[in-house]
Amino acid sequence: MSQEYVYQFDINGFVIIPAAISRPHLQRLQHFWSDKLITRPLHDVNFDWGDDWRALIDIESVYSFLDVVYRSRFRLDHMFCADERFVSSGGQLHHQADMFDEGIFYWVRNQRIHSGLVAVQYAISDIPETANHFCCIPGSHRANFPVPDTYQSLANNALLRHVTLNAGDAVIFSEALVHGTYKVPNSEPRRSVFARYMNNHSYFRRPAAQREIVSLPPTPNHSVSSSAQVFSTSGLTNRQKQLVVEPAYARGHAPVGR
Repeated sequence: MSQEYVYQFDINGFVIIPAAISRPHLQRLQHFWSDKLITRPLHDVNFDWGDDWRALIDIESVYSFLDVVYRSRFRLDHMFCADERFVSSGGQLHHQADMFDEGIFYWVRNQRIHSGLVAVQYAISDIPETANHFCCIPGSHRANFPVPDTYQSLANNALLRHVTLNAGDAVIFSEALVHGTYKVPNSEPRRSVFARYMNNHSYFRRPAAQREIVSLPPTPNHSVSSSAQVFSTSGLTNRQKQLVVEPAYARGHAPVGR
């Protein structure tokens, strides 16, 4: 992966990978969208839609960049389609640096990136300034102070950067970046896919199918039996359930005791 891309990401909090999706692949995605998705509500990607959609999990140029960011320890957390109706956070900018408790952070030590949630937006159509588009405050993923109210607004924001994309491009950005959707009147059609990645030891969103934990990992070379000890949760207090039974995820995970 180009060191120029890594440098851009470190300085700005985002980087654009031109033509990340090959032209034939892009055309097949566009055809599927026009045929199957244009009249439907916004929704998460279903990998049963076919190989072209499964391929978005690890597009090579994007994968190789994320491999550097996460040092080969990452996972896809969720992926969804977005058209011109998609406007994040009610049309305001959101997130900021050092939201550690929510899995959103970015810092560097000894030339090694330590990152929480990272997003990739694939442009399935051209996304010019005349369509609802991604915008951000470059470098805000490294900020040491809270975002002033002046800079949380899209209106008259001198720090705001508009990010336009050609069909097939990908923009990779740290979720610690102050960012959002810039809504324009009478937006042109917009088709894009968002994929968000997380460290492989955590979830950002709680998976719908995730179950309560009813056994803890056995201690290697210690237990008489290497099999896990399954237990009933009925005798645990509410706090004990939070400590033992609640699965790992970041967004909406209440602090212990609440």
